[in-house]
Amino acid sequence: MNSSKLAIVLICSTALLAGCTKAPDAPGNQGAEVKSAASDTQAIGAANARWLKLIRDKDAAGIAALYAEDGTALPPNGKAAVGRQAVGQWWTGAMKTPNFGLTFGTDQLVLSTAGDMALDRGWYRLSAQSPKGPVNDTGKYIVVWRKIGGEWKVAADIFNSDLPAAS
Repeated sequence: MNSSKLAIVLICSTALLAGCTKAPDAPGNQGAEVKSAASDTQAIGAANARWLKLIRDKDAAGIAALYAEDGTALPPNGKAAVGRQAVGQWWTGAMKTPNFGLTFGTDQLVLSTAGDMALDRGWYRLSAQSPKGPVNDTGKYIVVWRKIGGEWKVAADIFNSDLPAAS
């Protein structure tokens, strides 16, 4: 990633995190906020469980439906897939890789104070078969979720490897 792209990602991440909180601290209606946060956390967890099932089922259209209409997948070493159709095409291509396997898990979920966005940070494990042999990768991801019409949708999905860059 060149330095200007990295700067944009860092600025956007900082802006998003500035509007997020782990738990409501305000007095007053805190019980309702905590209940809502728990419900939202559970809903995003269920969406992630569905995502993992769709990966196992090789259902790119189902995965694309998890994204907002203008959602974006930002894979490493490739162009951004913007919009559900492009996201579905990207997932179709990725899952055509022989012996494709992917799993992931959340390390941290941060909900915005407004309750309409969330930051999901976690890990992934990828396996596949390339012309050069087996591929096993581990890495990290960030998914930005937006609540649209009462449903959590992926607004942005970016991930990258923990492995050193290939020479």
